[in-house]
Amino acid sequence: MRADLTLLRTTTFRLALAQAGLVLSLVLALLGYVYFATVGQLAADSDALADQEFLSLERAYAEGGIRRLNQEIVERAARPGPFLYVLAESDGAVLAGDFQQLPALPRQDWERISFDFDRPVDADGAGKGRARGRVGRLLNGPILLVARDLGDTAIISGRITRVLWTVGVMGLLIALATGLVGAWIASRRVEALTNTTHDVMAGDMKRRAPVRGEGDEFDELAIALNEMLDRLERLMQVSRTAGDAIAHDLRSPLTRFRQKLENALEAPPDSIRDREALRKALDEADGLLAMFAAILKLARVEANANWRFESVDVSGFLRELVEFYAPAAEDEGRTLQGEIGDDLVVRGEAGLLTQAVSNLIENALKYTPVGGHVEVRAQRRPDGRVEVCVSDDGPGIDPADRDRAMERFVRLESARSTPGAGLGLSLVAAVARLHQGGLHLRDGLAVGDRHGLGAALVLPAEMSAETREARR
Repeated sequence: MRADLTLLRTTTFRLALAQAGLVLSLVLALLGYVYFATVGQLAADSDALADQEFLSLERAYAEGGIRRLNQEIVERAARPGPFLYVLAESDGAVLAGDFQQLPALPRQDWERISFDFDRPVDADGAGKGRARGRVGRLLNGPILLVARDLGDTAIISGRITRVLWTVGVMGLLIALATGLVGAWIASRRVEALTNTTHDVMAGDMKRRAPVRGEGDEFDELAIALNEMLDRLERLMQVSRTAGDAIAHDLRSPLTRFRQKLENALEAPPDSIRDREALRKALDEADGLLAMFAAILKLARVEANANWRFESVDVSGFLRELVEFYAPAAEDEGRTLQGEIGDDLVVRGEAGLLTQAVSNLIENALKYTPVGGHVEVRAQRRPDGRVEVCVSDDGPGIDPADRDRAMERFVRLESARSTPGAGLGLSLVAAVARLHQGGLHLRDGLAVGDRHGLGAALVLPAEMSAETREARR
């Protein structure tokens, strides 16, 4: 009972009931039109014929008086036909006609009259008849009634009326039933989504909304809800593992930081050694601050926090980056080359894009062995987007681990011996998403058994003024 009351209070039921009411109104309007176009028209035709007969007798009375009118009624009543006649005195006593007494009149001066009468007994037996006509009081008081026996017309009209009433009642019942069924189906779909959200709030992060595959708005809502829950689950998983990752990566520098300070305190005073210990402690502190700065920047990028986009000359800043990193790479025994296309322009935040490509170049140089090669390529793809790819001939990343390598605080076992917090690729991926693009990891420069790593930053190219105007 409670569930039924809840169903009656739902918006879906109200909408379904409103729709059912609208459909019922249209059905009733159609039935009303059919009624007046059939039964109403038959009654109007009967009234017109009765009026003509009444006026004809009224003229006979005006010309010849009561005697002439009485004679006309006797003659016409004797002729076979659909008309019925009654002539009565002013007090209602019948003088001539088809009935011995006047039918019951709702009002003495009422012109229109409909009444039932007993048909005469014949081969078909007696039966009820229906007549419709006109009654009125003539000059000097006599009462004249002229009615038309509706005959089969009454039967047809009665059947039509019964059919219309039946259809109207059935339409009302069907409208209510379809409204209830539609509301029940919709409420079940909504209830499934509501139960999903309640289970998720209760802690079941694996629960997902059912998708029936019907392609309706409920399926679209369920798909969107499931995508949101997938993202929420990933974020919660990152949040659960972030503490462990930070603790793991901070433990070593903090331990070294404390050990250096402790050793400096325990050792005999020595200005040179003490200054060296302070310098190393300062380096460790700078590394910690850099890690937290990267975390804050990544959070700001993922929050889409008030970045001002403008036209960015990708070709220009890539050439500058290659020129900046090439000497450092050469000093470490590696080579860095660039193959940059011309007129590559995107709309974005120049500082973030420069930081993202710098991260890719630094990662490539970090993991490329001495004597290795790093290549920066930028070109316009066939689909019109701009692709910036940094490739190296280092150890690369196993294809199964490439998606995980772009998550926050994820450091693969091969990278545990190198400095870092596991935020470089995740920051690049966040910058790509902010610019409606993507980061894709693939094989890089192959050397022997090594396949290297290629990190492709794909960004939408900025539309020219002509193209924007054409799309408007």
